Amino acid sequence: MTEVTRYDQLDLSKIDYSKPEHQQNVYYGSISYNGLPCYIQTSKMTFVDMIDDKTSKQKYLVVTVDPRDFSFYDCLVTLDDHNLASTYKSSKGWFQKELPMDVLETMYRRITKPFKKDDTPEIELRIPVTKKKIQCNMYDQSNNIISADNLSKGSTIIGILHIKGLKFLKKDYYCDMYVSQIKLCQGIPYSIPTQCLIDEEDIDTYDYEILDEEVIQKNKHKLELEEQIRSLQKRIDNLN
Repeated sequence: MTEVTRYDQLDLSKIDYSKPEHQQNVYYGSISYNGLPCYIQTSKMTFVDMIDDKTSKQKYLVVTVDPRDFSFYDCLVTLDDHNLASTYKSSKGWFQKELPMDVLETMYRRITKPFKKDDTPEIELRIPVTKKKIQCNMYDQSNNIISADNLSKGSTIIGILHIKGLKFLKKDYYCDMYVSQIKLCQGIPYSIPTQCLIDEEDIDTYDYEILDEEVIQKNKHKLELEEQIRSLQKRIDNLN
């Protein structure tokens, strides 16, 4: 079962963290929301670019929020703060020792980055990739699947984020999340061929042409009757 929560309706008290377990070279603790996978719908965002991180071999969607509304950015800031507070609260149970908050703040890689006054913050959201193929479904306004080529700088989009878990490395840790779906909020322009593609041989007489002929005959008959009526009326007047 999949349930999606709007970013402005996210209830942090419903977020649950599982104890991180050792997986190869990392410790990983999954995140759930009210007992289900945590999916969040973003606000409308402006597409800036799609970049490749050569170090991590990951692909990222670079977006900006509405410069008049930072509520989605604030939601991610709050999620970062909640991840930190929950790690601090659970550190003894997770790692058999209580980790100081200042140490955790140094270790934690935030989703959000600080920005200068009067600037609009940019957010980098991971796009899942397998064998160089994007695993994130993208849709147009009519919910038809489209390719990443349809995204151009300045496009307005909405995304679904999967907040998957906390990933602990040797020196730092971060919130593991990625974009699972993208919807383009702008229509794709119609493709209008410049050459006529209509084959005349397949065109039959249209119904409206037959209809027009019937209308002409009816009107002609009506005029004839009106003329007969006028003639009869004249004869009656002469008799009087």
